[in-house]
Amino acid sequence: MEGKTGFRGPPWTDRRIIAAEMLEAGQSIQQVAAALKLSPATARRYAALFKAGGKHSLLRLRDVGRRRQLTAEGLSWLIAAIKHAPALHGFPTPRWTREAIVELVEQKFGIRYSRSHINRLIRDHGLQEHF
Repeated sequence: MEGKTGFRGPPWTDRRIIAAEMLEAGQSIQQVAAALKLSPATARRYAALFKAGGKHSLLRLRDVGRRRQLTAEGLSWLIAAIKHAPALHGFPTPRWTREAIVELVEQKFGIRYSRSHINRLIRDHGLQEHF
């Protein structure tokens, strides 16, 4: 993926690059965390990586978030659910949102997935067109 910054990396690196640019411009960790909806700990981690190795060090970060807890059967059900209208599962929006998927997984399976895990699930199973 070619982001606005001209750096190539997985889709989730854009926010990391923006954080680095904000820090480089002199914004505080608190400002970066608030603007990008990061925890202060994550913003500090990005700042340390950027300081040590520049923007490219942020591209080498791996994806984050809780690993899969759904059974293969549960995952198949969820993928099928995402391929259909959210209204079939009680969500009023015409398209799925990541927040709705988090809520659906929690309601159906009692598992609370992070937003980054939902992003990974969407990416890994080619579900982007449903969002």
